[in-house]
Amino acid sequence: MAETILIVEDDRDLSDVVAAYLKNEGFSVSQAFTGGEALELAQSKPQLVLLDIMLPEIDGIELCRRIREVSHTPIIMISAKNTDMDKLMSLGMGADDYMTKPFSLPELAGRIRAHLRRCTVYEAASGENKSQTIRTFGTLIIDPKAYSVTIDGEAVTMTSKEFQLLDFLCSHSGQVFTKSQLMDEVWGFNEYIDENTIAVYIGRLREKLTKEHSEHIKTVWGVGYKWSNHE
Repeated sequence: MAETILIVEDDRDLSDVVAAYLKNEGFSVSQAFTGGEALELAQSKPQLVLLDIMLPEIDGIELCRRIREVSHTPIIMISAKNTDMDKLMSLGMGADDYMTKPFSLPELAGRIRAHLRRCTVYEAASGENKSQTIRTFGTLIIDPKAYSVTIDGEAVTMTSKEFQLLDFLCSHSGQVFTKSQLMDEVWGFNEYIDENTIAVYIGRLREKLTKEHSEHIKTVWGVGYKWSNHE
C-alpha cells in the first residue's frame, strides 16, 4: 500500500502541483487548505505531513504542536520564510525538517522517502526485543519500543526526532559522532539539512534531561557529540 502524505497548504495551485508530483512518484495524497481541515485529516494517521507555516484558522507552528501531542508522524515544514528563528520555532514545536519556498520537487520527494525509510527501519529495530532495548541510567529510563523517556518516574515529552537522536547516542555510548554522521543516522540523509539543526536538537535534549542527566551528552569540540554513561 502506498504511503499517504498529508499536504497542508493554503495555496491551492501549489498544493495541486505538489500533490500531482507525489502521486506520480507513487505516494497516496490527501490535501488540507486550512489548519482546521488538517487537524481532521491528521486523525486518519498519514505516514508524513507536509505542513506550511502560514495557514488560515490555525497556523502551521501551532498545528505542528497539536499533531505532536498525539503522533510521532514525520513533519516537514515548508515556508517562504527562511530565517533561523522560523526554523528554530518549527523544530522546537516538533518538526523533523524544514524547507524554504520555492523548493525542488525532486528534493522534496527525496526528503520524504528518507524520513519514511528512517521511520520504518527504526520501528523495526525497536520492535525486536523490548527487554534488550530498555536503557537505564540512574533515574533516567529510555524505552525505544514505547518511545518513552522517564526521569524519577515522570514522563519526559519528546518529539520523534528528539527521541531517535537520544536513543541513537545512548545506544552507542562512548562513540563520537560528527553532525554529518548524526544527520545520516537519525534523519536518513545529510545532504539537505543545515548542520545547525543538530546543535538545536542537542540543546533541546539537554534542557529536557535536566542538569543531572544532560551531562551524559558530551560535546567533543571540533568533532561532534557522544554519550557517556558517566556523568
